[in-house]
Amino acid sequence: MTLARANSKEDKLQKHQAIIDAAATLFKQQQCLPTVATIAKSSGQAKGTVYLYFSSKEAIYLNLLQQHYRFWFQQILSTLKSSHNLADIINCLLLYPEQEEVFFNLASLSCSILEPATDDEFNLQYRQWFNQQLQLIAQSMHQQFPTLSEQQALNLLTDSHALILGLWQHKSKQPELTFTSIAKTALARLWKGYFVK
Repeated sequence: MTLARANSKEDKLQKHQAIIDAAATLFKQQQCLPTVATIAKSSGQAKGTVYLYFSSKEAIYLNLLQQHYRFWFQQILSTLKSSHNLADIINCLLLYPEQEEVFFNLASLSCSILEPATDDEFNLQYRQWFNQQLQLIAQSMHQQFPTLSEQQALNLLTDSHALILGLWQHKSKQPELTFTSIAKTALARLWKGYFVK
């Protein structure tokens, strides 16, 4: 059954989110990017309606990835504001990816598949938003740890993201290794290295 045409801004936002939610469910089930037609059917939309909101299936998944980053960044900011303990911050960096496996599975596809197949305007908006969020977190890190300059905090945050994502991708090659314990150890070395510079 196809949902009724969205007229109000709220209706449009609900329809937009319904498409993303359907795409998330399908990705969890299939561990691959389904077609727009499959996403449309699962969300109760006509295929043409989905294209009113998104330029491609990759754009749908880049929107979903952005939502995951938004939740993750909020958790990091909240932890930075409430704790000076490096162990708390490292645990926070790993908590959301552990809870939401789709998050880093999608992040692994971002540069090679999602971003290249997404329209230029949204791609630019996504990258600008991502960099602004990193800058906000870096400012908070600098306030919490004044020995780090804002640039050092930004570098540490970028390095931490790259390290976590790389280890996440590597875990499929060595399933006997525990991602959490390896990532905690690697992040602890990285963070300690920045504070002894």
